[in-house]
Amino acid sequence: MGKKLAIGLGSAFLVFLIVFCVVPLKQVSYAATEKYQAPETYYVSEPYTVRIPYTVQEPYTIDHETVWRTVTKYREVTMYRDAAGQTNVWQERGVTQYKKVSMLEYLIGY
Repeated sequence: MGKKLAIGLGSAFLVFLIVFCVVPLKQVSYAATEKYQAPETYYVSEPYTVRIPYTVQEPYTIDHETVWRTVTKYREVTMYRDAAGQTNVWQERGVTQYKKVSMLEYLIGY
């Protein structure tokens, strides 16, 4: 009688162990952090030169007579514009990952 009871309890325990502990039966999700490289745009002021025209009245003499004429001249002006550059930086984001766990571990987690 004791031998049959031991075999019965041992069989029940073995079935429990296989079903709840060994075989991964349940897929669970968990939150994790993932690192990734993202492009980041930055702006730099770059100088460039512009020739701006302007007019002036200049006197000049013809046969001892002073005559005014309009002359177009240019001046160079340094201006700045924003130029976009790009670089990659490491960032983190939250992701959901999945894994299979045994039923016992799943029940303990809840």
